[in-house]
Amino acid sequence: MEASQQEVYDTTAKPAVLSILEGYNSTIFAYGQTGTGKTYTMEGFTYNSNDNQRGIIPRSIEEIFNHIESFSSPDTKFMVRASYLQIYNESISDLLKPEKISLQIREDKKKGVFVEGLSEWAVRNPADIYTLLQKGASSRTTASTKMNDVSSRSHAVFTMVVEQLTILDSGDQESVTTQIKVGKLNMVDLAGSERIRVTGATGRQLEESKNINWSLSALGNVIYALTDNRGRTHIPYRDSKVNKK
Repeated sequence: MEASQQEVYDTTAKPAVLSILEGYNSTIFAYGQTGTGKTYTMEGFTYNSNDNQRGIIPRSIEEIFNHIESFSSPDTKFMVRASYLQIYNESISDLLKPEKISLQIREDKKKGVFVEGLSEWAVRNPADIYTLLQKGASSRTTASTKMNDVSSRSHAVFTMVVEQLTILDSGDQESVTTQIKVGKLNMVDLAGSERIRVTGATGRQLEESKNINWSLSALGNVIYALTDNRGRTHIPYRDSKVNKK
């Protein structure tokens, strides 16, 4: 598992992480059947930087702050913010707030698509982020099924926003030119797809399974539409909140 995880990070996650430092938005997500190790792949067992079994999220965090440490200077400043939400039964809640209020997705010409009321936390180092991750993970909705003792019943999205301000040397002492880059990295631990007859879900868990499978199907439709060689004009983002986020 360690070798496989390292290979996935080096070939897929690392370019996505580095691109946000150039002002692009990126998303990394784990997709698959329940009980196949998606949460382990994304988070690992611990957030210890010396643990070889740490997941993609801790490794991505380290990559970002290593870059910041290397490129920070009197002319280049960085600011990093983080948020953590879950989508449970198509309802969005903030994993970093004690009250579980249903939040709404909004769209703005300047801000783009955002979750109204979602808290953002300024972070200065990986330790700050690990604290947020642990706090959010303890609030996430889980349950035991026949396929998994601790099954994630929600999709979790941990987001980092990196702002970079650089003062450019224009040669004119009376005017200062600045360059601003803003990149966003969404790291998504999707709930696992389920076969009801295998998981034995009933009652509330059955409804959870239906919503999980529906949202994953909607996500698959979006990915298929985006990669369709025919160049579709309609992409079904609005079919599920997972797609919008």
